[in-house]
Amino acid sequence: MFLNKRFFTLLSGLLLIGALFAWLIQFIPATLETVKAAPLQQTLPTVSFDGENKVVAENSPDFPVTIQLSAAYTDTVVVPFRVLNGSATKGTDFNIEQTSNSLTFAPAAVTTVITVTINDDSEDEPNENFYIQLEPPAVNATIVDPSLYEITITDNDESSSGTATPIFTDIYEPNNTLAESYTTAAGTQLCDATLWPTGDLDYFRFVGKAGSYYDVFTSIEDVGIDTALKVYNTQGNLIASNDDFEVGDRRSQVTIAADVDGFYYARIENKDPSDPANKTYCFEVREITPPTPEPSATPIPGDGDCEFNSTIETACTIGLDQSYSFDFVPVYGSLQDTDVFRIWMKPGIEYTCETSIPTGSFADTNMIFLDHNGNDFDPNLGNDDKEFGDLGSKLSYLSTYTGWLHVMIGPVNVPPYEEAPQHEYDLECTATIATATPTSTPTRVFTGGGAPAAPTATPIVFPTFPPTPTPIDLSALNTPVPPTPPAVQFQPLPTATPFSGGGGASTVNVTIYYDANENFMPELTEGVVDTAVALYENASGQLIAFGYTNEAGLIRFEAIATTGAVRVAVPFLNYTQIVTGETANILVRVAPQPLPIGIP
Repeated sequence: MFLNKRFFTLLSGLLLIGALFAWLIQFIPATLETVKAAPLQQTLPTVSFDGENKVVAENSPDFPVTIQLSAAYTDTVVVPFRVLNGSATKGTDFNIEQTSNSLTFAPAAVTTVITVTINDDSEDEPNENFYIQLEPPAVNATIVDPSLYEITITDNDESSSGTATPIFTDIYEPNNTLAESYTTAAGTQLCDATLWPTGDLDYFRFVGKAGSYYDVFTSIEDVGIDTALKVYNTQGNLIASNDDFEVGDRRSQVTIAADVDGFYYARIENKDPSDPANKTYCFEVREITPPTPEPSATPIPGDGDCEFNSTIETACTIGLDQSYSFDFVPVYGSLQDTDVFRIWMKPGIEYTCETSIPTGSFADTNMIFLDHNGNDFDPNLGNDDKEFGDLGSKLSYLSTYTGWLHVMIGPVNVPPYEEAPQHEYDLECTATIATATPTSTPTRVFTGGGAPAAPTATPIVFPTFPPTPTPIDLSALNTPVPPTPPAVQFQPLPTATPFSGGGGASTVNVTIYYDANENFMPELTEGVVDTAVALYENASGQLIAFGYTNEAGLIRFEAIATTGAVRVAVPFLNYTQIVTGETANILVRVAPQPLPIGIP
């Protein structure tokens, strides 16, 4: 009996331990679930069209347009797109079998397709085209070129006479003025273009990227075409031209370097006097590798390598112990040229910059030193004449910091525009290790001429500038440099009215827009409101009209009585444009800028 009692006591203990273990084990799976490893971060793939632009016949069967990812992604990728009508119209000439305006890549998928249907008809018509464009913002992907895909439909119908239809006009018309320019892109060839009737002009435009180089050229498809090509920058100013590419070759070609982002324009005319009917040519823009600069024994950049450099933000970087040659020829419609340069400094070294006036030049320079941020030193550092009878300038500064030294050089007396090329000067900056504290020249004179300045501290006297806004920002001379504003790109679109003088009533439309979606076209929601716009008589400088833009960024001046050219000014953007004729439409584009990563 004693044995049975001990046995039951042991059995009860074992049962109690088993129940306790069963109660504890139910918590172990929940604990294990919470320690799953987080997935590794993936680099976002890029998305683009797979393949070149497509040319299809009007009676072609349905075909796919493939869009590809650069790599598989572990999550769903969504990319918006839109269909752009060219000369072909959606619903009439073609259809897209897509129920939404976005593409979806399943996890791990690298391709998807858009199915296109071409509508065949019996109408004899020119070739037609349309586009499919990938648009940001994409989810889990980055859009890269090619993001625009062109599809050209070739006609398969005979003319009513049973013979080929003579080619008179083309699908790119109307494109007879800068404002009507046909939009293309680098890498796209446009063919079957005509210059009919005699005297016809063809304008094309393409988006150029700052720092990129482009070949702009034509190719001749028929005898009787002799193209002459002119290329204009984003402001409508001529930057390159060519008639015959070489002896016996009637096509035209130029190479340009884009200095800012925006639309660049090409103008083509026919120099051949014969009937241009049924004669065609091709137009193409091709981005190329920047040419390798040829070595030069004398590293003199000249103003062409530094302009535009009239503000602290656009200062031209120069080296030490090198001689440079510049002039005071204004650019971009300015009335005065002020040159700003910068050199890199280190503490304990004395830096000296000196201008010299070459023989035959009428320049009279004034030099000012500004610190790393474009602010004045204390005391101010400036010099007009190095000594009596010497119109050059010279300044020295013993550096106390590591950073940029800005050198601002301007004319004491602003020369007339036609005489500006004769106002040349040479610039050289040197550096020496200082052994003693030098005395900086305490003069800072910006006078209009007269007797030479004495080498004593004098009040700051600035030249009298024209009472019209210019692209030269001298505000950095007196106030701290504010944060860099958004880059402004100006895109005036001249009208077809030729420039001419004479009196009459004019209408001027000005639209200022912040191009948030970067499509280089103003939208109703992108207007810059309450921006002042003024009109001046160009000859007399008299103010003739003034107003502010509305919610769409638009202001319209009607029935403006004038006897000649009118100067349009937007003071807030330091922008001016001279217009003539009965009507002018001006677009001023403000380019979007990325926000800083963090707020200090």
